[in-house]
Amino acid sequence: MPGSRIERLLREHEELRASGLNLVASENFLSPRVRTALASDLAGRYLDAGYGGSRRAREIAAAAEGLARELFGAGHALVTPLSGNLCVLACLSAFTAPGDVVAMLPFSAGGYPFGLEKFRRRRIAIPADTRSLEIDAEAAVEAVTREGARLAFLGASFIPFPHPVAEIRRGLEESGHDCLLVYDGSHVLGLIACGEFQDPLREGADVLVGSTHKTFFGPQGGLALTADPRLAHALRRMLELDLEAGIALVDNPHLNRIAALGLALEEMMEDPSYGARVVENARALAGALDRLGVPVRFRERGYTASHQVLLDLEPPAAGTLCRDLEEAGIFIDAWGRLGTAEATHLGMGPGEMEEAAGLIAEVHAGRPGRDLRARVAELALSFRPA
Repeated sequence: MPGSRIERLLREHEELRASGLNLVASENFLSPRVRTALASDLAGRYLDAGYGGSRRAREIAAAAEGLARELFGAGHALVTPLSGNLCVLACLSAFTAPGDVVAMLPFSAGGYPFGLEKFRRRRIAIPADTRSLEIDAEAAVEAVTREGARLAFLGASFIPFPHPVAEIRRGLEESGHDCLLVYDGSHVLGLIACGEFQDPLREGADVLVGSTHKTFFGPQGGLALTADPRLAHALRRMLELDLEAGIALVDNPHLNRIAALGLALEEMMEDPSYGARVVENARALAGALDRLGVPVRFRERGYTASHQVLLDLEPPAAGTLCRDLEEAGIFIDAWGRLGTAEATHLGMGPGEMEEAAGLIAEVHAGRPGRDLRARVAELALSFRPA
């Protein structure tokens, strides 16, 4: 359409992001194959057999589920969730009732700020240190048992190091308290897929859920995995079209997204070292920033075991740095998180992380060098696919 404002803004957005260095911890780059699937005919189609012409669509969804089961070593996989947040809500709806107690990490210790009370559940905090972000496994088991929690979510928005899944599972078994453990791997799902970080399902989590667009380099969406057929059935009642019992959280799972997810699953299977490279890059970036005077947390622990590098800045300063870096074409978030998933997926390595740290340090020091924006664009564009 000639003169379309939306098309103009879309072009400007594409140019901005292609020439910028994206270190947002919750984003990733989609390969051309995955983006093509999102723009396919499936974008306007339905999955259910009641709709004529849906046979191939159902085969695509089944194939994507099979790939997810294989990659994560899970007996059951659901690719219908439209987001990681919807996975959390599905677990809440499937496994608890109004008034039940649910344990979650508090936001002050890096937890996901889910509005649990909006769904009439009672929240208890999983005990964790607000500075180190470490969960006290023994205290967590005691709190969950004392308060009679039916469900506990492990996982966080700030997650540089693994959680003590095995210790909490062992403690719950010893206490005799029946509490489902759901690991929200939204940030680290791509690392888990590659055998990095930790293996929640083997360590004792009943369900693994997560977003598919952070360290996992798929489209925005969600994924739920479990070894237990009963739990899988309960989740399907919430996340798949159910005309007999009534529709719950999903009626149309967006087939173009599922096809794109299937392609991303294939790509991750073909690149098993991706997770290790992400972590290597995160440590390289953190170490370089630290040497250049940008305050970084957890030096004493090797900075990070995930894709996340956490700056040691209070919220106002972190927000200001985010805006200043954005002007230079470097993208982080306003909470002091940097992530290396997208840069790694594009092919960058420790050398580029050293270069990126130097550019960030110039901005942090308030002394940006000449042609800083052009240097950022040169680095970014050299790794963009043609």
